[in-house]
Amino acid sequence: MPSQALCPRTERMTTDRNPVLDPADPSYVLPAPPRGHDLLITDSGESPPLQRSGATTRALGQRFHAQAQSLDLLLTEVRDRLEQLDGAIAEDSRAQLKGAVRDLARVVDWCDALREEFEVESARASEGLEPIDLVELCEQQANALQGLTDPIAVLSGKHIVYWGDRGRLMHVIQKALELVWARTGSQGLRCIEVDSHDGAPSIRVCSRGEPARDIDSDVVDAFRAAVDGFEATVVPDELGPGGAGLVLRLPI
Repeated sequence: MPSQALCPRTERMTTDRNPVLDPADPSYVLPAPPRGHDLLITDSGESPPLQRSGATTRALGQRFHAQAQSLDLLLTEVRDRLEQLDGAIAEDSRAQLKGAVRDLARVVDWCDALREEFEVESARASEGLEPIDLVELCEQQANALQGLTDPIAVLSGKHIVYWGDRGRLMHVIQKALELVWARTGSQGLRCIEVDSHDGAPSIRVCSRGEPARDIDSDVVDAFRAAVDGFEATVVPDELGPGGAGLVLRLPI
């Protein structure tokens, strides 16, 4: 198959132009053509223990949550005072002053939107999650895992911030790279592409190598365990189940 199709030279993923087909089996993990469902269905046991440093993040999240609650009380007080002011405006200056009140009300609405975003992010931090620059993380993984003769390219047209468990996500990317590497017989340039669709971020891992007929089931099992632990979804890329690429749809 053409090498250009597996790892495009453009700076964006191709999933928007070539719809990704959902697998019939939800446990899809990049099957080898001659093997059946015995390769696809694996034990969904717990993923290997990973070191996590979420204590500080959780503490920050609790602090942010308290601040968001304080902001909510403040905005409620501002609204009450605006309503009192609106009722006390004299008739002869009512139009002018009511315009000022409406301007203040719009500011309050903006604060509301900011408070809601703050509340969502602080809740995520309280759960031990953190904001992750996906492109930066993939570049770090590529630099750490590539060799002098087997580089890993990272392609993306934009930076995407994703709230998640950094350690588990790094583990998933590592196992995906190992799976693609095994799928192509440790040959070909590997690529990682970061993109988002309808607000859902995704990571495509592919290779320019030619897909081999067999793949070590231990590599597949390790990848599936990592994916299950992160609660991501794996689907074929635009080349289909027989290709050497996969797409990780991250949970949101």
